[in-house]
Amino acid sequence: MCSVLKIDPETNSGRMTEANTSERKEKNMRKLKWMGALLILPALNIVATSPAQTNMDMVGTNSAQTNQAESPWPAPGVMLLAPPAPQKAGTNPAQTNNTGTPWPAPGVMIMAPPAPQKIWADYVTVYGSMRLRFETINDDAKKKSDGEHYTRDRLRIKGQLGAEAKLDDLKTGVRLSTGGADPVSANVTLGEGLQKEDIRVDLAYLDYALLNADDYGLNAVGGKMQNPLIAYGADDLVWDQDLTPEGLAAKGKCGNDWLTFLANAEYLFVKERDSQPNAWGWVGQGALQFDFIPEISLTLGGSYSGFQNFKGYDVIDWENKNNSYGNSTIKGSVSGNTTNKAWATDFTPIMGFGNLDLFVGKVPVSIYGQALTNPGADDNKNGYMGGLSLFKAKNPKTFELGYAYALLEKDAALGMWTDSDRWGGGTDGKGSRFYGKYQITKYLQFAVSFFLDKKNIADNETESSYNRLQVDLQGVF
Repeated sequence: MCSVLKIDPETNSGRMTEANTSERKEKNMRKLKWMGALLILPALNIVATSPAQTNMDMVGTNSAQTNQAESPWPAPGVMLLAPPAPQKAGTNPAQTNNTGTPWPAPGVMIMAPPAPQKIWADYVTVYGSMRLRFETINDDAKKKSDGEHYTRDRLRIKGQLGAEAKLDDLKTGVRLSTGGADPVSANVTLGEGLQKEDIRVDLAYLDYALLNADDYGLNAVGGKMQNPLIAYGADDLVWDQDLTPEGLAAKGKCGNDWLTFLANAEYLFVKERDSQPNAWGWVGQGALQFDFIPEISLTLGGSYSGFQNFKGYDVIDWENKNNSYGNSTIKGSVSGNTTNKAWATDFTPIMGFGNLDLFVGKVPVSIYGQALTNPGADDNKNGYMGGLSLFKAKNPKTFELGYAYALLEKDAALGMWTDSDRWGGGTDGKGSRFYGKYQITKYLQFAVSFFLDKKNIADNETESSYNRLQVDLQGVF
């Protein structure tokens, strides 16, 4: 049996002990350390595994990779999973490895806490706007009871609140809006004895991305939706910016960094009739967008529209006042003592349009225009519009100035959907719009618009002046 010489530090003398006795003591100490770790680590929410359960290729799992000094924490071959909130490092020797480096020590693997699970609110965007408008109108085509020219001052509000959910390639949304049944206005006129105002469904749609990539895309849309066509807001000849079409639509694009082809189409379910064919229409539109350099972009395009079961059928008037909104009419059906008006022409307008965006020095400039003709009418069938804007009211303390001129003959387009502010709405008018905007904050904008128009231009004897001033304060979120 082998023996070793052990020196007593107090007496500086040696004594002989048996080697197997020393080995038993070391084994007992290792057992005590493992038992202590198994008791302490669960209390710290840390998992400890035996060397057999640990990847032995981990750093610090053999003596060549580990500082040889005694360190009770952590032992070689132990894999530690950190709790969601890491323990404060370096506060005692048990939290520091044997080289003085703060926790974690060699042989320790840290796992990040799992990402929080998404809830329904993460997929939904809520948005809205509120506009306060003061408006004054001078309409020489109307007379007051005392024979004076018609002048009206009024205060109006327009509010919208919507929500859109996006799940993978599907978007679905609903929006509520102030206003009545008017398809081209969400305004509410105040001053009716403080009565409650109407709120209606303005949007309710499904939008599915059939193709979705950086260079190309194709979306199918159904329901009551935003107009999918390229339009020009308050200056567009055919579509009021508040109109939300009902039916089906497709929106597509393909291209590269400097040239993109845009294609849009929609089917409009216009009017369900009991004993007569339903009124419906369709529109196809295509355009090329050239991005020559970041400072210059040019869009050129055209569209064709076809509306079925309109000519010879009673006009569609949301107010039920037999109003054709400027279009030519003939005698329609008879209801009691009332002979209804009916459309005298077909509506198949063909339109060309263009838009140029560029910078002149540091000033952003937009030049845009439209021209259309309606082959379905024999006369009074043309229209055109041109506009210019300078600067952009987008960031706080920025402003925008603009001007547009438009002319729209009686039967160039369906009058019930054209801009409702220009010469009072409908067709058979011409005139200018001047406007300015100032972005007060990111969410608040001040704007002024002035319309200098003529209406009833098809007849020189009935042509009259129409002027309109609008002062707006609008907040969005």
